[in-house]
Amino acid sequence: MVAQSDLAFRLQTVKHGATLTYTQMLHARNFVASKKFQTDNYDFTPSLEGLNSPSGVPVIAQIAGDDVRCMVEAAKILEDSGIDAVDVNLGCPQAIARKGGYGAFLGRDVEKATEILSALTRAVSVPVTAKVRIQPSLQTTLDIVRRIEGTGISMLAVHGRTLEENKTATKEANWRAIREVRKALSIPVIGNGGIEYNSDIKKMLEATNIAGVMSSEGLLENPSLFTPQLDDSELAPRDILDRQIMLAKEYVELAGIHEPVSCGGAGGHSTVKAHIFKMLYRALDNERFHDLRNRLGDSKCYKLEQTVGIIDEVEERLNGMDDGEITFPTEEFSWYRRHRQPVNAREPVEEMSEEERKAAIRQRLMAMKIQREEKERNKRMML
Repeated sequence: MVAQSDLAFRLQTVKHGATLTYTQMLHARNFVASKKFQTDNYDFTPSLEGLNSPSGVPVIAQIAGDDVRCMVEAAKILEDSGIDAVDVNLGCPQAIARKGGYGAFLGRDVEKATEILSALTRAVSVPVTAKVRIQPSLQTTLDIVRRIEGTGISMLAVHGRTLEENKTATKEANWRAIREVRKALSIPVIGNGGIEYNSDIKKMLEATNIAGVMSSEGLLENPSLFTPQLDDSELAPRDILDRQIMLAKEYVELAGIHEPVSCGGAGGHSTVKAHIFKMLYRALDNERFHDLRNRLGDSKCYKLEQTVGIIDEVEERLNGMDDGEITFPTEEFSWYRRHRQPVNAREPVEEMSEEERKAAIRQRLMAMKIQREEKERNKRMML
C-alpha cells in the first residue's frame, strides 16, 4: 500500500495477530535511481521486524515497474537490506499504474510479467512472490497464474476482483475464482478481497482452502482485524468507536517512536493523518466532529501532537454524548464500504429523507477528499 504500510502500522498489525506484512509499494525505477527515494520510502527495520527479529514475523518488500533491469536491481538492493522476500505488484488498478505500465496493467501483459518474474527468481536468493487480480474469464485467470507459477515464484496472492472492479465499481470478491486458482497451482496461494471482519478470515479459508488471508482496506480501518473479535454488526456504535479510538491512540504512539518516512517528500505526518482519517472515519462523519475532521485535514496540522490532540478531543466529545446520539448513517457505513452503494441505493433520491441525503453527501465528499490526498501522495512518490 503506497504510503500506508509504514513501520509503525506494520508493528501495530503484528501486535494484533498479523503473521506476515508488506512494505509500502516501491517504484523500482525511482528506487534504483535515487538514494533519497530509498530513504524517503523504504523503512524495513530488521532489528524490529522480519524473520530474524524477536517477533519472527516475515516482511516482504513490494516493488512495481515494467523494466526488467530496474526490477532486478531493486530486488538486489532489497535483498542486501535483509528483507525476507520480494513481491511484484501485478494488481494495482490505479491510473498512475496504467501510465507506468505496472500493477494490474502489467498483469495482463503475460509475456512481460513472466519475463520480469523469471529474471527476479534467477537474480536473488530470497523468495520472489507476486500479487495478481483475477481476470473477467476464469480460464484466462488460470492460464495466467499457471504461467506465473512457471517462473519459479514461491507464493502467489490473488485479489478476487478484476482490474475494473475498484473504487465505485467495487463488487463482492470472487472467492470461487480464488479457490480454482488454489486448485490449479502447487505453490501457496494467499487470498485477498472481501475481508471486512475477523469472521471473514475463517469463511475465506474454508471456502477456498488457501494457505492464508490478506487484508488491506479492512485492515487500514481496523488494524486489529486479525485478532478474534465480534463483527461490527454485533456491536453498538459506541463500542465500535471506542475500539477505533483505542487503535488510533495506539498507532500514534507507535508513530511517535517510529516516525513514518516522508513518502516522496510529502512529509511523514501525512501518512499519520491518512491512517487516522481511516480509523476514525465513522466518528468524523458525524456533524459534531466536522470541525475536527477539517482540522485534521488542514495543512496546518503537521505535527504529531496536533493529531494526538484531535484524537483526544474526539474521545472527549464522545464521552459527553448519550448512546442514542451516537449513530451511523447506515448499518454498513465504514471506511471499508465507502465506495459501495447500500442495497437500497437505486431508490429515487426524492424518497430519501433530508437527513439521509445529507449523510450520503457527507460520506461521499469525505471519501473523495481521501482519494485526492492519496492520489497526490502517489504522484509525489512517482516523481
